[in-house]
Amino acid sequence: MGRVIARRLLQAIPILIGLSVLMFAWVRALPGGPAEALVRADASAAEVEAVRESLGLNRPIWIQYLAYLKQVVQFDFGTSLMSRQPVRAEMIDRFPASIELAVSAMIFALVIGVPLGYYAARRYGSALDHLFVASSLIGITIPVFFMAYLLKFVFAVQLGWLPTTGRSNARVESDHPTGFYVLDGLLTGNLGASWDAIQHLILPAIALGTIPLAIIVRMTRATVLDVMNEDYVRTAEAKGLTKFRISSRHVMRNALIPLVTIVGLQLGLLMSGTVLTETVFSFPGVGSFVAGALFARDYPTIQGFVVVIAVMYIIVNLVVDIAYAYIDPRVRAS
Repeated sequence: MGRVIARRLLQAIPILIGLSVLMFAWVRALPGGPAEALVRADASAAEVEAVRESLGLNRPIWIQYLAYLKQVVQFDFGTSLMSRQPVRAEMIDRFPASIELAVSAMIFALVIGVPLGYYAARRYGSALDHLFVASSLIGITIPVFFMAYLLKFVFAVQLGWLPTTGRSNARVESDHPTGFYVLDGLLTGNLGASWDAIQHLILPAIALGTIPLAIIVRMTRATVLDVMNEDYVRTAEAKGLTKFRISSRHVMRNALIPLVTIVGLQLGLLMSGTVLTETVFSFPGVGSFVAGALFARDYPTIQGFVVVIAVMYIIVNLVVDIAYAYIDPRVRAS
């Protein structure tokens, strides 16, 4: 297992270098530039050039890249042109919010999607099976922003059951040592703060988790159907094993491998796709901040956040590989 982890980490190095080159070239190919975004509309060419010089944008492109690569290795992404704060400080402040939202959305998708997919497979061809399949298709096709606005209008505005924006109520006093509000409330013994944070997470998590939920339902149904037709399942049934034992030890255990792959990919997509959800619910996470950085041509912020999200993708894939080994002994043997 240690060799597998080391090999995956070594393979990640050229991937990260290639990504940094592509992203570095892409942000500089965008129309305009950070210097033009920072000066007033009627600024002279000399003023724009002075700003470019102060930012180091007048140096050869390869020197700019090497300086950027050196900063990345030191986990120093420079200073945000929007907030005038170090990009690393912005990451520490905003990534916990997005991670908490993405994990909540995935928990919602798994808790509902796996049982529905399994039940649809066990009732293959029934009316409920067709209903679950049709519902999953609808869930995939509904845009995230439309679902977010719909949930917000019904449950927050009309019914008033849940908060409309933010991560917490300003009237709730709490400490945040980790930045994960639900966890912070538990660690500090402030259960009221944890419950308040959960309430603020419910609607964004449901909106963000709708598409993964639909995908997990369909994938669970398909994999369970495949496993149920295997010889070892029929042998277990012929031996008189209980349905629970067959389902837990033979069906679901073997159906988990493709499901784990989908969960890993979807979790990475959730981390990088929170822009619309965070914007609708004014959730102070990575997505809304990076969207603002794109409009402001904030090179340091864009480059830093893209690299960190790529590293998180690699970590998720590594966790998926490790999970394979624990689920399937054949992977450990190979």
